[in-house]
Amino acid sequence: MAQANDSILVTPGSGATVATQLANSKEYQVMCVADEGGHILGSKDAYIYAIASQVHVASANTIHWDLFNADAALLVRVVSIKQIPNIATAVTGVVFSWQLFRTSAVGTGGSAQTAWLPDLSQTSLDADITCRSKPTGGATTSGSSIKDYALSSEETNTATIQIASQGGLELVNQSLTGDLTNGNQHGILLRQNQGLKCVQVTNSAAGNTGWEITITVE
Repeated sequence: MAQANDSILVTPGSGATVATQLANSKEYQVMCVADEGGHILGSKDAYIYAIASQVHVASANTIHWDLFNADAALLVRVVSIKQIPNIATAVTGVVFSWQLFRTSAVGTGGSAQTAWLPDLSQTSLDADITCRSKPTGGATTSGSSIKDYALSSEETNTATIQIASQGGLELVNQSLTGDLTNGNQHGILLRQNQGLKCVQVTNSAAGNTGWEITITVE
């Protein structure tokens, strides 16, 4: 990665040294891009929940996972949710309907998930920010669904194979908020006592699904 090769001195107040880069015999000021919260892009710690493949449930409107921010001050920004259909387990699959909802209460029961750190030197995730798979209580719905979609659980389905092979179906950064590679990092913001949950609408146990949820905290 190239870095600035020079600098200029700007002197409002006490003065500051500004990085520049030589290009075509001229010096150009080097810029750092910030997001809507004033954070330099790429500077916030990220946390990733990798929910292992879990069996679908023969019960309509089953919650597959919930994510909740119970911290009194921190904001959670969900920048990616990938649903990863299991194509290694043979099933006679069906097309499942799914929904994403906001929640107003933390999920209870189920299996608590631990986020892994892309940078092992970063701060551990705050204990008041939690994620669990298949909660048995809580995760109270807040408002209408924010995402409705369908996905086949048949492991031989061409589209399902393609989605699984490319790492999952992206539910946030391309379909809700724009492509992150173009600098859009708004994501879904969870303020105090706000959360998300994913609901399996279809009543069927035919299939298995894993998840990858990426968040930043500010």
